[in-house]
Amino acid sequence: MRDLVVLIELDGKACRSMARKLRAEHIYCRILPAHATAEDVQAQEARGIILAGADRGEAACVPYLDSLLATGLPMLAMGDGALSLAQQLGCTLGEKATEPGLFQVRFESAEALFADTTSGERYIPACRTITLSAACHPIAQTDEGILGFRAAGKSVYGLAFLPETNDPDGTQLLINFCQNVCGCTLWWNRQLFMERALEEIRSVCQDGEALCAISGGIDSGVCALLGNRAIGHKLHCLLIDTGLLRKGESEEVLSTYRDALGLNVHCVDASAAILPALAGVVDAQEKARIVHEQILQIIRRELQNMPGVTTVLQGTNYTDTLDNPHHVPAYELNLVEPVRELFKDEIRQVGEEFFLPESIIRRQPFPGSGLASRIFSDVTEEKLSILREADAIFCREVEATGQNKRLFQYYATLADAPIPGSNGYVIILRAVQVIDGNVAIASRLPYDLLERVTEDIMTALPSVCRVLYDFTPSQSYARNTVR
Repeated sequence: MRDLVVLIELDGKACRSMARKLRAEHIYCRILPAHATAEDVQAQEARGIILAGADRGEAACVPYLDSLLATGLPMLAMGDGALSLAQQLGCTLGEKATEPGLFQVRFESAEALFADTTSGERYIPACRTITLSAACHPIAQTDEGILGFRAAGKSVYGLAFLPETNDPDGTQLLINFCQNVCGCTLWWNRQLFMERALEEIRSVCQDGEALCAISGGIDSGVCALLGNRAIGHKLHCLLIDTGLLRKGESEEVLSTYRDALGLNVHCVDASAAILPALAGVVDAQEKARIVHEQILQIIRRELQNMPGVTTVLQGTNYTDTLDNPHHVPAYELNLVEPVRELFKDEIRQVGEEFFLPESIIRRQPFPGSGLASRIFSDVTEEKLSILREADAIFCREVEATGQNKRLFQYYATLADAPIPGSNGYVIILRAVQVIDGNVAIASRLPYDLLERVTEDIMTALPSVCRVLYDFTPSQSYARNTVR
């Protein structure tokens, strides 16, 4: 068996949160989809299974739960996954609480699962108690009833609540399951990952050269740095200036990777090809498709001038592989994805090992189609110039006042003036904070900051007739981001 556990993704937010907690504690884990079979799990040679459900108080759909149990591997079902497991073991579910609340949860102290944890309050959004069958016995209870159980004579556990974000006991429960029940060791760390990544790059490249396209984001940046450490100047880094980048972005990337870190970086100005291809296009998805195709064409053209290149390094991260499991290589060359096993926060930690500047490590997510996706009409040179300057003014003010430290993203967008008879453009400012892992809410920026930004934008850009602030909440802020 490999020294890892498998998480079955019954809810993306909960599952990925648990995976990050485990990896932060040096326990290696992998995520499989809800429809994973016993054969899928056994192929991983895992030591245990975690059913990572949501906290809606409704039994999750686990199509092959019976066969997963039949593997004989230790299992921990959490949240709605525990409700599914309870039903599978012949238990019945009580009524779901109508309101979220704090519940005093008492643990069975003799269980190895609860070592170094304490009974106490747990916030449960949709509490639902369980009436156990003869095949189970209770291990976690509240005054309202049973919330946790164990299958008699088996290392199969169910806890009908989730680890809270800042609750050390919740993390300890996961560690206890992996260590005390499954027998996993604490072997996962950045240094070991880097050694494995370097070995893979050298093994695939051998005597050939490699190409890595860098965008300025942390994923491709760390990918390039690993390639540089593995094969030195046999790695060719390619920065494509699409004409859709933010103000000063290409200059900053070149300054960091070529001048400061010494990588072999070549910059291609592709704006003359990409901007005409976007002429008249309004739909955001169509813009993204066009930009993606243009970039692929440029990379293929550059590869024709590099006959020694046998390998492409690509900054695919672990979330990319989960969201797009059927990824198809874009080039007829060897493909190495050095950071494929890492979440974004893990990649940032590797970036710190390479002494990347904070401006690169904490760079905001940016769409693959760049500023084109932030123009809500057709893309023109004039609109790009206006948006680039307005965005720079807004970001400069946010950073000068320290507001950026609590924000996930902050940027400007541009729209044509919607008011009949008015001339000019509308700049829409957006700043969001992240809650519950996958929901972005508009930040309540200080009024005087917004007032200063509005005045500066309208002074610097006479063609802007309105400056607005977008308060719309979003649950899909991370989609379409490639950095």
